[in-house]
Amino acid sequence: MKTVNKRLIGLIAISIVQLTFPLFFIVAKEHVIETGKEYLFRIQPVDPYDFFQGRYVNLNVQPLSYETTKSDDFKQNDIVYAEFAQDSTGAKITAISHKKTKHSLKLKLFSKPNNPLYVRLPFRRFYLEETKATTIEKQLATDRKHPNFVHVKILKGDFVITDISSNGKSLITGNSVQSPDLSK
Repeated sequence: MKTVNKRLIGLIAISIVQLTFPLFFIVAKEHVIETGKEYLFRIQPVDPYDFFQGRYVNLNVQPLSYETTKSDDFKQNDIVYAEFAQDSTGAKITAISHKKTKHSLKLKLFSKPNNPLYVRLPFRRFYLEETKATTIEKQLATDRKHPNFVHVKILKGDFVITDISSNGKSLITGNSVQSPDLSK
């Protein structure tokens, strides 16, 4: 009887540990959504398919650069944190440093840093329900004259993609979207 109780307790403990990890990640991402600062990055998406993960919108985010006077402070493969400002044309890098701030995004410098520093943003795919991804791809392909944006909330190095919009309209919900508050 004692062996059965030990096994049952062990099974319960393992189950709790297995449930704790996904819950931790979900809570962390929800915290970014609730308290993160939103930025819009210009995109030119295409809609590919991944056999294992399903349909997604490939976010072809326009490259960003930052003019610095201290390019010698950065090395290839450095982990850096970028801060952004939002304007009508999308997010722009305002600072890059080795220190994390409240609304900075964690990045890796893949190439040898020169002046200006060019960065590759960590968000490349946005997974959606199969029918929505196809619909969004068709909408973006037919309307190339309006700017397209991916909406990203950033908090303490982490990010969550919250929406894709074109011409001030969410392509996921169909609702009008407002630009992020520039005063925050």
